[in-house]
Amino acid sequence: MEFISIQEAEKKVGEKVSLRGWAYRVRGSNEFIFIVLRDYSGIMQCVVERAKVAESVWKEAEEVTVESSLQLSGKIAKEPRAPTGYELKVEDLKLIHRAERFPITKDKSEEFLLDVRHLWLRSRYMTNILKVRSTVFGAIHEYFRKKGFFEFHSPIFTPVACEGGATLFKCDYFGKPIYLSQSWQLYAEAGIFSLEKIYCIAPSFRAEKSKTSRHLTEYWHAETEVAWMRFDEMLDLAEGLVKYVLDKVLKENEKELNELKRDVKLLKNAVEKPFARITYDEALKLLKEKANYPVPWGKDLRTIEERKLT
Repeated sequence: MEFISIQEAEKKVGEKVSLRGWAYRVRGSNEFIFIVLRDYSGIMQCVVERAKVAESVWKEAEEVTVESSLQLSGKIAKEPRAPTGYELKVEDLKLIHRAERFPITKDKSEEFLLDVRHLWLRSRYMTNILKVRSTVFGAIHEYFRKKGFFEFHSPIFTPVACEGGATLFKCDYFGKPIYLSQSWQLYAEAGIFSLEKIYCIAPSFRAEKSKTSRHLTEYWHAETEVAWMRFDEMLDLAEGLVKYVLDKVLKENEKELNELKRDVKLLKNAVEKPFARITYDEALKLLKEKANYPVPWGKDLRTIEERKLT
C-alpha cells in the first residue's frame, strides 16, 4: 500500500488513495462518522458511512479519538461543505493508536499551552508557523551562499561577554565559570581573517527577566561578518537579505500565510520597493520637526524613537 500526503490527494479527485495521519477532529452519528485527518501538508475530511463499509471498519472508526493515529483508504471527492473543499469517502480504516483525551481546547490560557507545548505543536497554527520558520532559515542560507559566504560556527559556551552584551547566563564548567553565548562576534572577528565572508544562524542567550519581544532569554538570529566592506555595501547586503527571505516566504508559504490570516501587502511592499535610508542627523531632524520629539545629538535611538520614525 502506497501512502500519499493530503496535499497530493487533493489532486486525485475520483481516484482511490491511501492516507495516514492523526485525527484532528471527530464527530459522528449512528450512520456517519466524520474524521478530519491531518498530516504535515494539511487537513482533509474523511467520511465513514456505515452502510458502505464492513462492520469491522465501522467499529474501528468508532474508537477513533482526537489525535489518534490512523490509516485510511478510499476515493477522493469534491465536497464544498468540507473544510478544504475535498473529502475522502472511506472504504477501509486502520486505527494505529487510540489517543487518550486531548487536553487542549479553544479556551485554554497561554500558560497552559506552554505547559503542554509538545501537544500544542500539533495545532494548525503552530504547524503553519513552523513551516514559515523553516522557509526563513533555508532562505537565509541560500542568500549568503549565493553571495559567496561561508557558514561559520562558534561555541555556545564562551568565557567572556561580547561587546555591548546584556546580562550573562552563568554556568559551571567543571568547576570554572563560563557563560552562554550572546553573539558570535569575538569568534567571527577571528574567522574573517581566514574566510573573509562568513555568516551563521545560531541561538543567543540573555539572562533578562523582561517579557517584551526585545528581551528574550533565548532567540535565534542570523549574523554576518565581512573583512572588506563599505557601509553602503553593508546596507545593500542587509536589505537584499530581507527582500530575499520575504520573497521566498511569499512564494512558498502562501497557503500558510492565508491560514494564519496575515495581510501580505506589507511583505509585498517590502520586496518591491527600495528601503528608505536616512542619516542619524536626518533622523533627529524628523523626530523634532515631524513628531515633536527632540533627541539630544549622540544619544542612541530607543524603541520609542524607532516607532515614531516608522
